[in-house]
Parts: sequence; C-alpha cells; structure tokens
Amino acid sequence: MVTPFVKKMKKLWSLLALLLCLASGSGVAQVCSTLTVTGPPTAAPSSWLSDGKLIGAAVEFAEGVARSAGIDNVVMRPYPTWREALDAAYRGEVDVVISANWSEERERYLDFVRPAMSSQFLYVVVRRGEAFELNNLENLKPLAGAMEAGGTFGDGFFGQFVKKNLNLTIAPGIDKVIDLLIDKKVDYIFGYENSIYEQMMTRNLGTTIQVLNTYPTRSEGFLAFSKRSKCSAELRQKFAEQVALAQKMRRYPALLNKYREVFNESLTRPK
Repeated sequence: MVTPFVKKMKKLWSLLALLLCLASGSGVAQVCSTLTVTGPPTAAPSSWLSDGKLIGAAVEFAEGVARSAGIDNVVMRPYPTWREALDAAYRGEVDVVISANWSEERERYLDFVRPAMSSQFLYVVVRRGEAFELNNLENLKPLAGAMEAGGTFGDGFFGQFVKKNLNLTIAPGIDKVIDLLIDKKVDYIFGYENSIYEQMMTRNLGTTIQVLNTYPTRSEGFLAFSKRSKCSAELRQKFAEQVALAQKMRRYPALLNKYREVFNESLTRPK
C-alpha cells in the first residue's frame, strides 16, 4: 500500500528532476546563446561582402540552420580573405565557417557537419583565346598555374595529383590570382565556380578570360565548427539534422537562385 508520505516524496522527486532538467537546458542556452560565423568573402552568390557585411545564399542557409537548432543570435564576422577566415576558425575566434571543403589538414581544426550543404565545380581558367584541351591532367604539368591561399582540393585522386605534380603560385585572394593570369605570370588558374563567377561579373572579364570546358573535380561544401568552439559538441548533431532536412527540401538551390538575382542587380545599381 502506498502511504501519503511516499506519494509526497514521489512528487518532490519529480519536481526536483524537472528543475534539474530546466537548469541543464538553461546552462546550454547560456553557453551557446550566440554563434559567430564566417565564410568566403568573394564567392557570390554563395557569400560575398556588401557594404562590409557578409551576405549570400550560404549565409542565409547557415542562419536558418542555426535558428532551427535553437540559436537565435547569429553574428556574421567577415574577413578580407578566405585564408584569414580559416585562420580565425583555427584560433577559435569564430564558431562556424560556411562552404568549407573537406581536407585532412582542415579536419585537424574543424569539426565538419555532415551531410554537405553545397557543391561546386573547380574551374580551370585561362586567358581568352588561349584555351586548350584538358583531356588528361598530365597536360597541366608543363604549365604554370596559380590558386588562392586557403584553397584545397581534398585528398582524393585530383588533390593528390596536384600535390605531387603541380607547382602552383599562391596568391592571397582570388582577385590576385586572376591578376597573375591577366599579367601573363601564369598559364592557367584554379578557382571554384562561385569565386570565378563573382570576379568575372564585378570586373567585367568576359572578354579577357575564359573557363575551360573540362572541370577536373567537384568539391562539397560543409558547415564546420572550429574545434575550439564551446558550442561544437552541443550543436553539431543538431546542425546535421537540420542540414539533412534542408537538403530534402532543396532550400540551398532556391537560395542560390535568390541571391544570384540580388548579386546581379547590385552590379547595375549606381555606385
């Protein structure tokens, strides 16, 4: 027979358990109440700088994922170059980077959220009128190439080929990489499609450079937490669930279309 005293004690224990649960939840909220995010500054329509602010499809996608994971305060922190953005993640100055391609080296300081949020082709760009057939990667060996600092091609077949066989000049930003090509310092450059698209549009380079018809690789872009972020362990799984849901609903392609229009319209506005 259950006595009144036992009933009262059960109620007290239930109330205590509820209070402990609420206290634990509030503790997590305090730790991860604000999320600092960065990404590539020259990769429209995915992400680019507009009036000093980082905007774009990947930015809105990350903000949506964060809100769905319970984070309302998302602070976008822009850096002048992608290399500087990655360095900030390495030091733990930001919690999350957007559109980060995977590599073994980056895995040392980033916790990647899977599945991927996006994918991009790698472009091989040359001066207009100097295109060549790229039926075999061996064709690149005798040529001088360049790439942006902080770029990676992963550790698959193409990434290994680049490491072992190509001697690339490294420039601090994609704009400087393109300058090397225009100034005839190199024969070709590597650049992911969004970065090349932005440069060709903003600098009106359609008659100056061109993209080869062969794309040597395609890389996935991820949301990734800095391993120094206090929020990584708590939020990574929640982010993964929300990214998977967003991908089923094809939110990112829709955002790309939206921000391509925003970017293109910005080019026609009076300065």
